[in-house]
Amino acid sequence: MTVIDLTLTPNRSFDRGHVRWVLGGVGLVFFLGGLRFLALGAWPILPFMALDVLLLWWAFRASYASGRGHERLVLAEDRLELLRVSAKGTERRFGFEPLWTRVQLEETPLGDVRLWLAAHGRRVSVGRFLSPGERREVGEVISAGLERYRSGRSSTSSIA
Repeated sequence: MTVIDLTLTPNRSFDRGHVRWVLGGVGLVFFLGGLRFLALGAWPILPFMALDVLLLWWAFRASYASGRGHERLVLAEDRLELLRVSAKGTERRFGFEPLWTRVQLEETPLGDVRLWLAAHGRRVSVGRFLSPGERREVGEVISAGLERYRSGRSSTSSIA
């Protein structure tokens, strides 16, 4: 029986189609501005304008590459498992005993929220790439799932 099955992914501001539109629009504006500079005899500005468009493309590409990372949290059977996949595809697994695991939310003085899973003196952060509000929501979902697991476990267990 699976109690929790969450996949957390980083937010991206644009989908790939919108990025093409932005790059095309910026490129067009720079091209038209470049023609004006060329007509004025200020041709040395053109390589810098091309470099700006190239750097903007690189920034979007790097953003989407970092967005391939994700986390998957599964509470099933007698195990809570966090699978963290980096943007490069390397996996790291963290296992917890659900009866002893606690969800900890830490508020920083600047208003940020950090979400942790803690058990037996070990803490692992969850959803570092999420916004503070999203981390609060995920923390509530995990806490509710752990409570459901514990209540279902205590009602079906028997002493022999």
